[in-house]
Amino acid sequence: MNSSYAIPAVALVVVATVLVGAFGLRISRTTSDFYVASRTVGPRLNAAAISGEYLSAASFLGIAGLVLVQGPDMLWYPVGYTAGYLVLLLFVAAPLRRSGAYTLPDFAEARLASQGVRRLAGAFVVGVGWLYLLPQLQGAGLTLTVLSGAPDWLGGVIVAVVVTAIVAAGGMRSITFVQAFQFWLKLTALLVPALFLVLAWQGDGAPGRPFEEPATFREQRSVRVDDTLNLKLEEPLTVTVDGTVDGRARDGVRVALPAGTHRIEAGTRLT
Repeated sequence: MNSSYAIPAVALVVVATVLVGAFGLRISRTTSDFYVASRTVGPRLNAAAISGEYLSAASFLGIAGLVLVQGPDMLWYPVGYTAGYLVLLLFVAAPLRRSGAYTLPDFAEARLASQGVRRLAGAFVVGVGWLYLLPQLQGAGLTLTVLSGAPDWLGGVIVAVVVTAIVAAGGMRSITFVQAFQFWLKLTALLVPALFLVLAWQGDGAPGRPFEEPATFREQRSVRVDDTLNLKLEEPLTVTVDGTVDGRARDGVRVALPAGTHRIEAGTRLT
């Protein structure tokens, strides 16, 4: 990407993030404001903030990369941590809110009356947070490097400085506003290119009914039939049959199938 566009774009996002965080700073006055935004965040804003956290570098870049490299099976990852969010809300967030505690270590100590449990909970929070933070910083560095050619450590440093400043200055209210802003920004970054891709696809003569087209293979494949089916051939086809075709059992025999419909029994392999 041309750095003459990339650097101003990155700078604009950073400045906008700081300004949104500063807005939260203006209305943060108490300890409750700092830790839990005085528990006054509405459901829509909270949902946008949680979604902004969900669309982090791990999902925005990492899952896309995994799908590209490993295939669509990797889409189970976002399904998994979406389910994890629900478990977190049900078994952690709700009891924490009812207890009046600000942090998980506070909650653990209040429930179990143990400093040891508090320290253990704190260690878990820091450990999990660090493991989550590393890919975010790596993603920031990679993104800035690709866009502008900057050193890969610079993006992580910029993100760390901006986030630390916002958290230290405005607390949870500022972070909530920033995460909600990031959600709408990233959602736009996903939808706008997708819209133009669909328009380009339609303008390029997109097939109207692609799923009715016959299956084609660019190279020799071995296909196992798990359920009995009727195979319709538009033209003759020579295959190696290991199983039962048209009521006749064959064991690795080359068979010339004429055009027409053929019954392939379950368990048959065609090559």
